[in-house]
Amino acid sequence: MSIKGLRKATLALATAAMAGGIALTGAGAAEASTGGGCGGPGWQQVCISDGGNQINFGVTTNLANNNCTEQLILWDYTTNSQALSTTFPCRSGQYTFTWALSNPAWGHDYKAEARFYWQPGTGYTYQTSPDLHF
Repeated sequence: MSIKGLRKATLALATAAMAGGIALTGAGAAEASTGGGCGGPGWQQVCISDGGNQINFGVTTNLANNNCTEQLILWDYTTNSQALSTTFPCRSGQYTFTWALSNPAWGHDYKAEARFYWQPGTGYTYQTSPDLHF
């Protein structure tokens, strides 16, 4: 396409957007998530990321034994509540468990946490992901 043709296409798009009441500047910037990533050591790592219409989060472990129970929690810090929670037996060796929250609330602050309840009832240890502002 020539420069002249490109200018015509740009002008046509801008005209159509203005006629339809569509804002071309700043669209999406206010709704973009920030943060996320992984936290914890490589053998017990918790991650969170923006999946578009969902929040993806999970835990990757490399445990020497399966003498524990894991709880994976997605916290909504904006409402100070659990958005999702699940519990499952630990597995020895390399293991990854991922989960997703569909339709998260825009403007909320989320964080994933993995709790490891060690047997026989000696309490738990935990790891957390960085915050994800959705």
